[in-house]
Amino acid sequence: MNTAQWGMACASLLLAMGAAAGELYRWVDEDGRVYFSDQPPVETQAQDISDKLEPINSIDGTRTQRSAEGRRPHDIEREYTQRRQQQQQARQRALKRFCQQARQRLNALNGRVAFIDENGREVRYSERERQQMAQKLSHEITHRCD
Repeated sequence: MNTAQWGMACASLLLAMGAAAGELYRWVDEDGRVYFSDQPPVETQAQDISDKLEPINSIDGTRTQRSAEGRRPHDIEREYTQRRQQQQQARQRALKRFCQQARQRLNALNGRVAFIDENGREVRYSERERQQMAQKLSHEITHRCD
């Protein structure tokens, strides 16, 4: 079971437990992880989603279970997966831009260098400072880029 499936299973279980208890709270931590509980967290704000739940045991057994927004659970899981993929793609694009710029700066540092500040004035660095900047960039490229 992958992380997304495990998360959906836990969320479903908590939703079921929350419906029985009468109160259910939802919150997201700084890493984007979603939590559910029948008790509000002390350390952060939580959204009370108790009134957004549908009964799990229905007289009409042929009806497909839907969330409060009218989406089926598998639709929610698909949206979650798509959102995670979009976030990962955005991180990859940002890393690719960083790597391209770092390689360009490293190439510039390895040749004849004339640094110009934002006012158009030349900034002088010693050879040792230039080598330290080049070494630092090289280290970043090695550890962060392919």
